[in-house]
Amino acid sequence: MKKLFIISIIDLFIVACSYAQHEADSAMYNAGIGLLNNAKTTENYLEAGFYFEQLVTQYPKQWLVLYYAGLAYIQASYQALVSKDKDKLIDKAQPLIDKAFSLKPNEPELYVLQAFLYQSRLQVNPEIRGLTYSQKADASLKKAVTADPTNPRAFTLMAYNVYYTPGMFGGGAKNALPMFLRAKEKYLAFTPALPFMPHWGEPENQQMIVECKRGVK
Repeated sequence: MKKLFIISIIDLFIVACSYAQHEADSAMYNAGIGLLNNAKTTENYLEAGFYFEQLVTQYPKQWLVLYYAGLAYIQASYQALVSKDKDKLIDKAQPLIDKAFSLKPNEPELYVLQAFLYQSRLQVNPEIRGLTYSQKADASLKKAVTADPTNPRAFTLMAYNVYYTPGMFGGGAKNALPMFLRAKEKYLAFTPALPFMPHWGEPENQQMIVECKRGVK
């Protein structure tokens, strides 16, 4: 009985390690993150997405590999010129996010990524999709903030939601500016648990602060 108990503990430890990220994983993540950070075109982002999808076969239980693959395809959608192509790229991202959630339920970064995907769906056809997907994004971001009130990306995407909402419904630059400023404070206080954990969004947030200040003059 004691031997079986020890074996069970070892098995649980192996499973826990296979799901976790460690400092030693930096090399494999940094190569792909480098591709993401330097991407300019749809093809560049697809290259990053392919890199991380290849890692999925080697590390099927690491949610962060799926996260970055999904992020790459979402960002690629913003570079695509044709609406149909944008949707196809977003379609590639959703199953990756779903699988990542199955590995790491209630992960705030995944809630943020899901909201980013909804906002990407919206931008394909704002007039038709605006209300539906802004509400979905908002719901996902509220879950992210509940799970981790310190996550700056959640506040940036919340601010985007407000910025692109018509002024008659409480949106626009004036109402979004305080939220972008609050996100800025979150970025200043934020330290990733590991160097390769998500830490994107700060430059874009700063740019939107500038844009909002211009809009309220």
